[in-house]
Amino acid sequence: MPVSLLMFSLWVIFYPVGDPIVQVWIIKITSISIAQGMVLGLRIISMAFVVFAWLYTTDHSSLVRSLVKLRMPFEWGLVLALALRYIPTFQSMYALITEAQQTRGLNISQEKGFRRVRVMMPIFVAMIISSLRASDQLAKALESRAFGAHGIQRTTLYEIKFRPLDYVVTVLILASAISLLFLNLRFGFGTHPVNPFD
Repeated sequence: MPVSLLMFSLWVIFYPVGDPIVQVWIIKITSISIAQGMVLGLRIISMAFVVFAWLYTTDHSSLVRSLVKLRMPFEWGLVLALALRYIPTFQSMYALITEAQQTRGLNISQEKGFRRVRVMMPIFVAMIISSLRASDQLAKALESRAFGAHGIQRTTLYEIKFRPLDYVVTVLILASAISLLFLNLRFGFGTHPVNPFD
């Protein structure tokens, strides 16, 4: 939401099109710029919603297996899964270390700027040590599973396959994308702003 509001504000201020509704010094606010800024903000929100809906409704193993099924290298899928897995882990680790340091008398609420960074050094050191331990355990776990060995065909317990409903949804999405692309190239749909007040 903050990014969407920022993009909306920047578009309204720096890209005025049409007759101004309000003008303050060199800043002109027009109805078309407001509409275009709202469209831009809604685009960002819709893209974020699609990505996070996908991430929050699919477990990490299924996500990796589906990407590998689509011919993505297994290493790339594993990196994505590990990133998604360890971001909340490190967040909870940071909160735990911060609370532990505060119970030992560390006061970071009264410091500002660079002094706050210096006071938080014990937290950063503990985070680095914990991260190194976690990476070492992860490396040993991957090595024990023969990760990176050449000439090995990896297998999974549950194989991901397309169902009839998946084919229908895929065809509908492709048909919608092709139709919108045709309308855009042939008739300029979505490219030329129309002023409703003309």
